[in-house]
Amino acid sequence: MKKIMLPLVLLAGGITLLYLYADSDQPVESGQGVEVQTDQSRIDQNQADQADEISAQTLADNRSEAENSSFVEAYWTYTVATKGEAPHEWSALEKSLKPEACAQCHVEQFDAWKKSLHAHAYSPGLIGQFPGMGHVQGNDDCLKCHAPLREQKYSSRQDMLKSLSAKLKHPEGFSQSGQLGKSHLPLRHAGVTCAACHVRGWQRFGPPQRDTGSIGKIEGEAHSGFTGIKDFERSSFCASCHQFPQSYAINGKPLENTVKEWQQSHFAREGVQCQGCHMPDRKHEFKGIHDKAMTLKGLNISLDRTTTGASLTIESTWVGHAFPTYVTPKVVIAATALDENGQPLQNWQWQIIREVYVDGEWKERRDTRLMPGESRSYEASDVPEGTKQIHYQVKIIPDHFYKGVYEGLLGDHLEADARA
Repeated sequence: MKKIMLPLVLLAGGITLLYLYADSDQPVESGQGVEVQTDQSRIDQNQADQADEISAQTLADNRSEAENSSFVEAYWTYTVATKGEAPHEWSALEKSLKPEACAQCHVEQFDAWKKSLHAHAYSPGLIGQFPGMGHVQGNDDCLKCHAPLREQKYSSRQDMLKSLSAKLKHPEGFSQSGQLGKSHLPLRHAGVTCAACHVRGWQRFGPPQRDTGSIGKIEGEAHSGFTGIKDFERSSFCASCHQFPQSYAINGKPLENTVKEWQQSHFAREGVQCQGCHMPDRKHEFKGIHDKAMTLKGLNISLDRTTTGASLTIESTWVGHAFPTYVTPKVVIAATALDENGQPLQNWQWQIIREVYVDGEWKERRDTRLMPGESRSYEASDVPEGTKQIHYQVKIIPDHFYKGVYEGLLGDHLEADARA
């Protein structure tokens, strides 16, 4: 667990630095349920039939704004990378969906992606839940975002159990060095891979060509070039995973409501897309609240004296959705009055959180998050006599909710590999 600390204190002479505690565990999705028995071959055939409905030409077409949502929906509904036969003249490298294959040419993108949470989306905590819920529900409810391609799905319960066992022996789901010969793990272990976003029906897709802005089919020596599509630079492209449906709503708001929060913000009105902050200059780092610099960039934090103590103000200046979005993180603001010897005299504490719980059904206890442009002050007032210093601490716990989920799961009767 990595912890980063800088002090933030209100001294007699003024303000010094921010005290930010960044707890950077890798996040994973949570899920609960019972095993559902379904004919996997029927599922595969249905997906294959649906995949026929989205053709290369359909993907290549340039659409009007009104049609963008239908393109993105089709792209993420039929996530089949190897539909049909690969061109016979292609090399084995061109046919490979492994991120290590992409790394042979796209070194910069691979080096950024391999450090990202996308690359670690197929995490032990996620798949440890699957023996209890069943591989079909794991496919449908979890892997659709954590390992999106049809080629990454489980074919059977035994396939799922073998995958869990392999994950325990090989925690990294791909070769960090990008060497193809060293990676023998299933594609699903690499999480949200290059192919998950860029390959459908053997063809490569991406944003408009960087130097020319060209869209449509762009010829190239490797894998017959690629198709440039403007939707890759729009927030709607991220919505398949980062915007839950209304059927997942608690107190009227889906558990993850990120894209709608963005749509209601001035960022959407000004044309600032998700990619502008999370993929600046097309970098594949996908940074968010786990990254200290990214978090600080989005907030303006200031301290002021008051007649009865001190006040810390947090303003969400460059966060294009709620801070924090989703139910997972918790932000704790703590203030302590100290005497001349640095001994505590009084404590104050506040939280920025969307807190949900289960009581027969999902319920929301409170929602104290900051919306884009919103500011809020946290005042330490009526300080005790003898106070010489007031110390503020802003503590970010990105995976607060998941930790509670896993503590609960470990209290259940889990199979050995799942418990591990």
